[in-house]
Amino acid sequence: MVNLPAINERTILTAILGILGVATLFCLIGLATSGWGGYGVFKLPHSSTGSLCIFSLILLIACVIVGAVILLNLYQHEYLPLAFVSLMIITSIFLLASFSSFISAINIISIYSYNLVVTAFAFTYLSSILATYWLFGARQTTSAATPEPAKQPI
Repeated sequence: MVNLPAINERTILTAILGILGVATLFCLIGLATSGWGGYGVFKLPHSSTGSLCIFSLILLIACVIVGAVILLNLYQHEYLPLAFVSLMIITSIFLLASFSSFISAINIISIYSYNLVVTAFAFTYLSSILATYWLFGARQTTSAATPEPAKQPI
């Protein structure tokens, strides 16, 4: 078995926040632009795509804020990391719903607004995977160093 070097918890959180920042930027650009060929998030017959994208952007901003709070130790709570990972997973679900709604409204796939929202989803999902590793892997190093007391049979 290969022993890999331990990755610092702050390094993983910084990577997560960087990826979330890029995802937020792509989502914002996808919302702000009109799209090539006249197809954009807000130029569709129904408004569910636009509202899902706006809600996804708000959730992405919330993920960045909660991640920064954890990284800078501004607030400490036992369940804050779990809430952070859960928020990222919920955000990725809303991003998936937004671009699925977008594709169902049109039949053309070669539009960059759709591609930017797909890219935001990919970055958010990648950061969710990293956050899961951080939550259940890197944070457990301190608890693994302290052995549990031996249990006595009753």
